[in-house]
Amino acid sequence: MGNRRISPGLKERALELWNLGWDAEDICFIFHVSPRSLYQWHDIFDKFGSVTKPPSPLHGCDCPVGLAALTSVTEVYFQDSTIMFTELMWHLAINHDITISQSALGATLQRVGKVLQKTASERNEEAREDYCTLIKDPEHFSGTGMEFVTVDESSKDEREISRAYGRAPVGQRAVHSTPWVRDEHYTLTAVMSTQGYIATPIIVGAMDAHKFLVSIVEDVVRGPTEH
Repeated sequence: MGNRRISPGLKERALELWNLGWDAEDICFIFHVSPRSLYQWHDIFDKFGSVTKPPSPLHGCDCPVGLAALTSVTEVYFQDSTIMFTELMWHLAINHDITISQSALGATLQRVGKVLQKTASERNEEAREDYCTLIKDPEHFSGTGMEFVTVDESSKDEREISRAYGRAPVGQRAVHSTPWVRDEHYTLTAVMSTQGYIATPIIVGAMDAHKFLVSIVEDVVRGPTEH
């Protein structure tokens, strides 16, 4: 018997006939189902009170945005439903200390039902200019809006991203020979402006939030540059 989708209504009718005293073999013949399926529906109904199992509570990775941040995002979109992703990412980073990529933010908003009406590419130049003016305002942002800080580093917390390819028996993983913990390595942080490099601090090991903040304070804020 081939696999086919059986509606919940058909499952309920089959169980009703079984409870009325019908023979299981006759029910399976009428509905073209196997006795194993009938017994399985009966067990599911006894356990959950329905012929179908409830959805699993496990849905991949945890959402990186907590309830407080989602509430803040809701308030932002309530005030302006056309806000750009970059503005929302900046809002989460400044007010909630959450660093999230644009793709992850979009997936998060879709899961909570907050679908954007316009993307960043659909915004007009006037709205973009308003955003640039906002981030230059000393009351909201301490810089001039012309600074860019990037981190070029492939490992985090003594680990690196790798993927194993190979052959293995069914149910087993391919042999992975790549070590996760590396020897001494360095992280290069490039702080740039539209006029060139401001600073290039180099640290031993992987970059974390504290080291990143220290490098900005020591090499950029207190550095002997015109910036």
